[in-house]
Amino acid sequence: MPYKFESEVLKALEKLLKTETNYDVIIHVGKESDTKEFHAHSGFLCCRSDYFNSILSTKDTIKKDGKYVINKPNITPQAFDVIIKYFILDMLI
Repeated sequence: MPYKFESEVLKALEKLLKTETNYDVIIHVGKESDTKEFHAHSGFLCCRSDYFNSILSTKDTIKKDGKYVINKPNITPQAFDVIIKYFILDMLI
């Protein structure tokens, strides 16, 4: 029975990752012609990552239209895609 529950939770988290609604974090990744904007949920990022918890807990974090804005130019969109999926789904894809 626990396996079915875990499977359902994983499906819900994957849907959360793919559905870009109700997000409150915008992460700009990459530089020059290789950039991408990722959308995420601050509560989830803070629970899963001390790094994001630290960033999103400071008063200096930029907010635009009620959303946190984080710029990460020193990481490629391809690498960040793997990282964000790991945070959300707890697996490497």
